[in-house]
Amino acid sequence: MNCLNYLQNYQNIPYKIFYNALKDGKIFHAYLFVGEMGTPLLDIAKYLAANIILNDKEPFNIKNESAFNRIISNNFGDLIVLDTKENPVKIDDIRALEDKFSKTSSEVFGKKVYIINALENLGIDSTNALLKFLEEPNEDTYGILITENESQLLPTIKSRVQTIHFSRINQEVLIEKAVNLGSNLENAELLSFFYNDENSILEAQSNKDFVAIQKLAIDTLSKVNSYNELMNFVYNNVIKIVKDKINARIYFDFIITFFKEALKYKYNKDTILKNYDNILKDLASLDSLENSILVFMNSRNEISYNLNLNLLIIHTFESVFGDTKWITILM
Repeated sequence: MNCLNYLQNYQNIPYKIFYNALKDGKIFHAYLFVGEMGTPLLDIAKYLAANIILNDKEPFNIKNESAFNRIISNNFGDLIVLDTKENPVKIDDIRALEDKFSKTSSEVFGKKVYIINALENLGIDSTNALLKFLEEPNEDTYGILITENESQLLPTIKSRVQTIHFSRINQEVLIEKAVNLGSNLENAELLSFFYNDENSILEAQSNKDFVAIQKLAIDTLSKVNSYNELMNFVYNNVIKIVKDKINARIYFDFIITFFKEALKYKYNKDTILKNYDNILKDLASLDSLENSILVFMNSRNEISYNLNLNLLIIHTFESVFGDTKWITILM
């Protein structure tokens, strides 16, 4: 995505903070990016990392395209990205980060940046190790921490960083812009929960793997009125398509999004998913909709630690739909 365009058009305050910091050469040793799901925080973190490392006294005007592309693609010696959404970050990972950045830069630019995505997923030991690193930052070393759940972070972490809050673009405005660019309305509605930029929504629709997982989630939820059909679909389709942790997270994110919007539907509140009325109506009929959301969210969090995705997916659907209400359907 075009991060500069996104910052200038939709994130005015963060843009000014970063512009002034780069212009004056006063980069804080660690930032905390806070934003809701869909806000492209990791993309922006890499973009800011590139500007910190390659900045030539003219903010956001990077001349070394080769080095910039290596940073963005996470193929740069003085950039370390730890993504807890992809893999658990252990205390040894934090120690390895500290050890590497205590040594001479491996690149000619001299500045080093580390990024930790989904900081709220760090364990206690890893968090304590990071806290020590934040307390004693190395020279020319900068950190960018990212979270979608600021309330879950320790006050001691937040007190040692400069927090930057990113606001979401109004979803209805975003959907309209995406449709004007050529997006399908139904897709734009759903993808507005995942992307906070109309160009990214359009690009996502050309990603075959992403589209396949989106369709799989919709097809799954279209069968919730029959426990037999639902579980047959899970066994014969879902676990055969969702084979890795990345796709499993995307799949659960789609499911969770529908459940959350169904909760609004249930209480007659406006929902963004106006073109998915049938699915929302079926989900809203569940007796324990709130608990079901928690089950899916817990399973989504377990993906990093669970070695058997098939069992996790099956167990999740059985936990949500295998209650007495659904037993009557089987009889």
